[in-house]
Amino acid sequence: MGQRSARVQGLLTAQSSWTPPFGIQGLDVSSYQPSVDWQQQWNMGARFAYVKATEGNYYTSPSYASQYNGSRSVGMIRGAYHFAIPSWSSGADQANYFVQNGGGWTSDGATMPPVLDIEYAPSYVGTNSCYGMSPSALITWIHNFGDTVRSLTGRYPMIYSTTDWWQTCTGDATGFSDYPLWIAAYTTNTAIGTPSNWPSYSVWQYSSTGPLNGDSNVWNGDYASLQRFAGNPARGSFDSLSLVRDTTSAYLKVTGWSVDLSQPWVSTPVNISVTDPSNATAAYSFTANTYRPDVDNAFGYGPAHGFDNSIQITKSGTYKVCATAVSVNGNVDLGCKSYQAAGVEPPIGSFDSLTQIRTPTDVSLRLSGWAIDRANSTTASFADAYVTDPSGQTTGYRITANIPRPDVGTATGYGSNHGFDKSISLSKAGNYHVCMYAIGQYYNTGLGCKDITVGSNPPPMGYYDSIRVDQTPGSANVVATGWAFDPSNPAASIPVHVYLRAPDGSNVGTAFTANQARPDLNNVFGIAGDHGFSASLPVTTTGTYTACAYAIPVAPLASGNTSLGCMTIQVTNTPIPNGYLDSVGVATVSTQANIKATGWTYDPAVPGSSTPVHVYITYPDGTRLGYAFTANLARPDVNSAFKITGNHGYSTQVPITQRGRYTVCTYGIGIAQFSSGNALLGCQGLTY
Repeated sequence: MGQRSARVQGLLTAQSSWTPPFGIQGLDVSSYQPSVDWQQQWNMGARFAYVKATEGNYYTSPSYASQYNGSRSVGMIRGAYHFAIPSWSSGADQANYFVQNGGGWTSDGATMPPVLDIEYAPSYVGTNSCYGMSPSALITWIHNFGDTVRSLTGRYPMIYSTTDWWQTCTGDATGFSDYPLWIAAYTTNTAIGTPSNWPSYSVWQYSSTGPLNGDSNVWNGDYASLQRFAGNPARGSFDSLSLVRDTTSAYLKVTGWSVDLSQPWVSTPVNISVTDPSNATAAYSFTANTYRPDVDNAFGYGPAHGFDNSIQITKSGTYKVCATAVSVNGNVDLGCKSYQAAGVEPPIGSFDSLTQIRTPTDVSLRLSGWAIDRANSTTASFADAYVTDPSGQTTGYRITANIPRPDVGTATGYGSNHGFDKSISLSKAGNYHVCMYAIGQYYNTGLGCKDITVGSNPPPMGYYDSIRVDQTPGSANVVATGWAFDPSNPAASIPVHVYLRAPDGSNVGTAFTANQARPDLNNVFGIAGDHGFSASLPVTTTGTYTACAYAIPVAPLASGNTSLGCMTIQVTNTPIPNGYLDSVGVATVSTQANIKATGWTYDPAVPGSSTPVHVYITYPDGTRLGYAFTANLARPDVNSAFKITGNHGYSTQVPITQRGRYTVCTYGIGIAQFSSGNALLGCQGLTY
């Protein structure tokens, strides 16, 4: 582009009068074009010009001043370029030489950014095309040049080169996204390839033989974007600063927009500095790429230039936040804002312990620790517990943290009444997972999770002693006896369930309580309380009955009921009553004659009860009448003889008037539920 020797074109193919069908035309010149008709170039459509200023650290163009000022005099935006000789001296040395001799820049809107022309080494250098330097050496040299220009002018230079040279001599280096690209490619094909570092180019040099003087170029955009490229490097707005929160933290929210005017089609960074209440400053960088159609509508920069970012803060107080729009050609201050943030500190606390408490009547989890809402530290806050039981079901509990904890007050300075100590009764044995949270006005803080295994209580103990049939007049019962107690609550009388299977297959359960005295049991197991049972189960038919007994625990989390076993008993008909007709005779009372019958009778199935006795009298005229009495007179002789108790004697009187022969019969009446029937006690005759 601007070497002093004849141009080394290599593979570049010359064109003549063709111009690209887009963009803004421009030209670049050097001392090889000492006399340029700038008005003519303007009339041909040229709106910008680049003028060679320097080469190496040894050459300044004698035409620089006239060309630089002449192009501007007709209204062109103009700039200067430096032809690099990397093998001659350092990048910093040549950058200083360039800026001191015309390579400066100001944001006056009429000055294009400086350009580094780095291409095939001219023949007078006496090296290969890459100046005899390795790719890494050339990359370092270019960065050194660019950083120095940036420090002196506020803008990175635009790089002029060809794709072939860049790929060959730098190894297709990347890391130069801050540098705009001026690509040289003499072709009419507008689909121009660029080095990997750049997705597109800013300027395309498409011809060295016309239509414009020197080399012909096109700006890849409209005139407004060319003006922006030459003017201030960036633009934007710091729209707002606010405080936002989630469930755990507070954030400063910064919003606005930022655009690098040298590459408005790219979403570029915005730098944010935050000075906290302790005067410490932290720096953040975000990409301004959120949707801002309003910015696009107003300025035509494209819609993806907004920023809306949150920065976490951890203390209350005044924050100062400053925003800077970042450009490869210099940053622009977007201003500062302050915010008074209150209630920022999240709650604090500790989940100190998770234990279990077991008593005869309850098994509980015990949760202890402390929690403080630093936004309201003078008020007792809450600690929320989430308990996942062995079945996977999770239940939440809200606990007030208001128990005295002097240690917490000493350590934190927030007072001592912030402890919690909560018991939660359990209904299942197994593994429990408990997580705690300190609850604040604005957000919550996790205090961690703990696990605990809660074992079952042992099942009840007991024994099924016996089964029998008890009969009373008119009823019968299967009676099951035994004992049972819950070892986790040995003083309590516990339930016993007895299931009776009848001859017809029905199976009916009945609940009893083992609450009868069993001192033998107490002595053996060293326990107190009453633990015996005698379960009476009514029966209505004869046949085979099976009674099964179960001890039911009363302590929580018992591993289950205890089967005490089953017993079978045969319920049969009972014998007929036993008895005797001792005597019959005539007894006269106050002139009234009576037939008197005496004797005794009892039902063997219910020997303690007095049974009915029926007296049947056949009269002299053949009439037979029956009379009911109760055998309830004392007969100690009978009791002694049959080893029974109760009153079983009878002495009956029935008035008579007829004269003649009488026959008297007595019957013992069975009163047991399953009595085989009544018994004839005897018959005797008499004459009146």
